[in-house]
Amino acid sequence: MRRAEAPARLRLRHSNLLSLIATALVWSSPVLAQDKVAQSPTGEPPSPAAQVPSLPPQAPSDNAVPGKAPDRIPTPASPASATGAPFSLGSFLIYPELATSWMYDSNVYFLPNDTRLSDRAWIFSPAIRAESNWAKHELDFHASLDSTRYSTYTSENSNDFHLSTEGRYDFSANTNVYGGVHFSQEHEDRESPSARNGLTPTQYHQLRLYGGVFHQFGRVSVRVAGTAQQLTYNNVNFLTSSGAINIINNSDRDRWQYTGGVRVGYEVTPRIEPYVQIAFDNRYYNSSVDDLGYERDSTGMRYLAGVRWNIPRVLKLDAFAGWLRQDYRDPRFVDVTAPVVGAALQWVPTDRTTVSAYLDRTVEETTVTSTPSPSVLLVSSSYLNTYASLGVEQRLTEKLTVRGTGSLSHVAYKGIPRSDDYYGATLGMSYRFHRNLLLDLSVTARRLNSSVPTENFNQYTVMARVVIPFSH
Repeated sequence: MRRAEAPARLRLRHSNLLSLIATALVWSSPVLAQDKVAQSPTGEPPSPAAQVPSLPPQAPSDNAVPGKAPDRIPTPASPASATGAPFSLGSFLIYPELATSWMYDSNVYFLPNDTRLSDRAWIFSPAIRAESNWAKHELDFHASLDSTRYSTYTSENSNDFHLSTEGRYDFSANTNVYGGVHFSQEHEDRESPSARNGLTPTQYHQLRLYGGVFHQFGRVSVRVAGTAQQLTYNNVNFLTSSGAINIINNSDRDRWQYTGGVRVGYEVTPRIEPYVQIAFDNRYYNSSVDDLGYERDSTGMRYLAGVRWNIPRVLKLDAFAGWLRQDYRDPRFVDVTAPVVGAALQWVPTDRTTVSAYLDRTVEETTVTSTPSPSVLLVSSSYLNTYASLGVEQRLTEKLTVRGTGSLSHVAYKGIPRSDDYYGATLGMSYRFHRNLLLDLSVTARRLNSSVPTENFNQYTVMARVVIPFSH
């Protein structure tokens, strides 16, 4: 019994990280000053993962997070912040928050319809954010916890936390350097093919370091940036067909991923900026070979051309197209080459309506296998994930807001005869009783249609969330 994501070698080249940082620091060409992009009501990242990191870092789409299923709809962060004044500590503004959620899950283990197991859970989510209140430069800190407790299937309990800091130093209005550190403890959802067989969810730790430099030469902007991400997985127990307990070795999944690149843009008008971008994506595993004897290391390139269109307070659009390639060290693996299209849209047609859309294509690691016959084992190198989502948020009154989101993800596995289509939809509403008290209700439906029928599932969740964003 083998979990989906396979091992590989961590040929940990710290020199790669050092060279990224050095390149960013010595490139005296300026980088465009970064504006903070508001998060969309669907919880999707503000711009495609293929972008060169900026400040704040362009988080990968949630489907790219290790262990999460390709089109998982993220639970929205706090539906709204406090309307009162934040607390202050020196030159920092402090935003503490406490949230408690009750959830009903119709299919905890994402099993076929005739074997579904349902449960209820409580989720406790304290968080705190600190932002500098300076005329120039920026320094932010964030810490949060999500502690989940199930009523019946207590083996699914989890404690996830996130710690991060990021900053920007402005040399001038046209030049800055920026960087950040993010550390988290998370777990793989049962929805992921990588996490179906363990007796408990697979826990992993993520360390992400990023940095870059931006400069504006008249109408031309240049950004050079890089990210280093370390993923470390814990082993978990599983039950064999004979009833014995064995261990799933996840250490062969531990790896570093280095990404970096250059983006050059030209400001045609103050609102429209075409750009070109070239970036690398190299993945090195700690283990020279995985448990099945495969080398998982790979190197990749991304070539993109796109345009950014920004109408303040009305429209933000980042659309691009290009080509990606990921080459694997092991000759038995299938290399990936494919066209890329992507877009991130945030449109505010009225002061009460927000429309968000997202499209992206990425190459994700996996160790899903296929056994077309008892003597044949096929191993997938990766999957190509094409993801799209659309969300609408409507503020009906000053206190009541409703929203709806939908998503679709097509997953094409490389090296095995399997493809998956994930569908998701959410309806939700939030009501502010007080400036420091908000209630959020949502219903989410999810479905997987796979070319392997035994993998199919349907699931819906109902969530009630009480948020207390403190202010004075």
